[in-house]
Amino acid sequence: MGYYSLISLMPKFSFDADAQAFITAAAITDATQQIAINTLVVDLKGYGIWTKMKALYPFVGGTATSHKWNLKDPRDLDAAYRLVFNGGWTHSSNGATPNGTNGYADTKIIPSSVLTTSSAHFSKYNRTNDLVNFKLDGSYTVNNSTLFQHNYTSANGCIGQATSTATYTATNTQGLFTATRIATNAFKVFKNTSNIASNTTSITAMPNSSVYIGARNEDGVSPGFYNSYQAAFASIGDGLNDTEAAALYTAVQTYQTTLSRQV
Repeated sequence: MGYYSLISLMPKFSFDADAQAFITAAAITDATQQIAINTLVVDLKGYGIWTKMKALYPFVGGTATSHKWNLKDPRDLDAAYRLVFNGGWTHSSNGATPNGTNGYADTKIIPSSVLTTSSAHFSKYNRTNDLVNFKLDGSYTVNNSTLFQHNYTSANGCIGQATSTATYTATNTQGLFTATRIATNAFKVFKNTSNIASNTTSITAMPNSSVYIGARNEDGVSPGFYNSYQAAFASIGDGLNDTEAAALYTAVQTYQTTLSRQV
């Protein structure tokens, strides 16, 4: 019988092609981070929600350069929705933190162009607990009063027009918050796996200014309502039903746990 070294007998780990593309673009060299990204992609595909995503921001690698990439399309282009950081940010292995005064990241995603009034979601994994003052992520269009936001502080969320805001009691801003619309008259907000608010008011329009993380885009003119929540994940895409919203949390929490930064 021939001799085989232990190394030669060990199976070679195979990365998902989409995960590998991101790992290469973001120059992720840490093995734990690579495995976390690969598992996240595989899980999202297994749950059938990968195709619903327009942008996935895993905030991995610890630098502005690695944090900017869109996992769904890791090209350095506005059309690929990679983040453009503005103002003051702190980047670390735990995520990206805006300074709360002038820091925001432009996703280049214009909801009225890539989403619909009957199918849209926005999620963000916060590692910061801060219930002080009025803080937002998202975009706002004044001329038709449309919103794409999740307001953690005053306890409401909205995808669509302001009349479709869903309110809830905010006690902690940590975790995965998902605002999702699966019909013109079906909007819900989830914290982790719990449905904490809903609204059945119909909407007719979506905002035409790009979505910001760390602040709200005020009609494409200027950012406003800055926040200082440390972001460890964010996603924008088609609407998620209850099962899919729960699956998103499971995948994201597994990802955060692998990176030892779960809340």
